[in-house]
Amino acid sequence: MKRFFITILFVFCAASQIAAQNSDFATEVVAYGGSFSGMLNYYKDPNAALGPPTTFCKNDRTLDPNLPETFRVKLIEPAYYLDINDKKAVVTLKPGSWIIVKFDHPVIDYPDNLYGMDFIVFGNSWFIASADKVGDETNINSLILTGSIYPGQVKVSVSSDGNNWFGFNDGPFADCNLFPTQAYQWDANNAIWTDEPMDFTKPVDPNLSWNDFANISAAQGIELYNGSGGGTAYDLQRLDNYENLATDPNSGHRYIQYVKLEGDDIGGQIDAVSDVAACGDLTHPYPLGDFNMDCRVDFKDIAEISGQWFLNDISDITANWLDCTYDCE
Repeated sequence: MKRFFITILFVFCAASQIAAQNSDFATEVVAYGGSFSGMLNYYKDPNAALGPPTTFCKNDRTLDPNLPETFRVKLIEPAYYLDINDKKAVVTLKPGSWIIVKFDHPVIDYPDNLYGMDFIVFGNSWFIASADKVGDETNINSLILTGSIYPGQVKVSVSSDGNNWFGFNDGPFADCNLFPTQAYQWDANNAIWTDEPMDFTKPVDPNLSWNDFANISAAQGIELYNGSGGGTAYDLQRLDNYENLATDPNSGHRYIQYVKLEGDDIGGQIDAVSDVAACGDLTHPYPLGDFNMDCRVDFKDIAEISGQWFLNDISDITANWLDCTYDCE
């Protein structure tokens, strides 16, 4: 009984803690500076770096009437112009310009984060492919990737309190990585796009290299993403001064809450910043009744407590049946 009481207490505290802290993406622009002039009006708004990555874009057909009205963001066709709700898709950071964004919760160096990565920055780089023009109608089963991308370069720094900063001075650089944004799953058997989104809180396997993406189809490239939405992933432990990051009093792990994005050398574009998700972390707590701690309440939890029928355990399961907080597809 003691074990279940501790579990219930932990879950209750986590659920209370999450009440007002539930975004996987940066929610606030704290400050920005440098020159945002000389660019198309589409790319001057720092708020374009907030919220989830753009999945659908609208073209400006006054500039080119032959462009399709809308398109899906994919590893061979990046976000630009406007999103489907007429909001700016990306912001351009020229050399010397910068933006500081903030999460509504601590982004923790959580030990169960996939590949040890803690947050992801999304730009609008794209893979160079065997065709100059692509669109949603392109059969990407036969479109070959060259293994190279059209990059930008954005330097990333982080802070726990917004005052003390720690930089990834030697990279990785955002908008310059191997994993351009991929918004939706591709149905290779039927050669069509699906409406099933990729996961923007899941990093791509960092062990993949340029060679893995050379001379394969775009469809095969998406398979290598393994459900991830792409982006440049960052491991806080790669910071030279990692030990100087603040410690979260609830989890006991190092954390950040601010990310600074600076145009470096050639500059680049930024679309979003996400917190890598894992079952049981601050934004995906165990629901009440989740006794096997997989972040969902289902028959596995009944099996977990079978033979130990405590009234409170059963009521937690029935009251929260099919609740899910992570990987809920």
